Amino acid sequence: MSTPAGVVTFDPAAFIVQFPAFATVPADTLTAYFDMATCYLDNSPCSIVQNLTVRAQLLNLITAHIAFLFGRINSGDGSNAAAVGQMTSASEGTVSAAFAPVQAKNAAFWAQSEYGMLFWQMALPYRTFRYFPAPVYVCR
Repeated sequence: MSTPAGVVTFDPAAFIVQFPAFATVPADTLTAYFDMATCYLDNSPCSIVQNLTVRAQLLNLITAHIAFLFGRINSGDGSNAAAVGQMTSASEGTVSAAFAPVQAKNAAFWAQSEYGMLFWQMALPYRTFRYFPAPVYVCR
């Protein structure tokens, strides 16, 4: 089955070249993360991002952000849990940290990783207001 025109196809090998930090993540897992990324950015011919090269970059950044967030879970401490949100305070004596909850609709969600922040900045032109005037009809 071939990919329809106007759709970005995920290439795990190319993704690893661009983001070597995720070289140990299995290709199937990265593909699943890419599929999740398409929930944040439409990967169809109707996407607001019509340039496929730009859309591929944005989708790969979202995929890397998701992989980073899931990578926190596998930090190696055996707890299989991760702190979610931005760290708002930390202390050293008896070790404590506080995290602020984040929402996906704002920059705080994307600021949890450098990949997410790059996506947020690169997506700025697609988050601006777009005005489409009503068609003009001449009545006779």
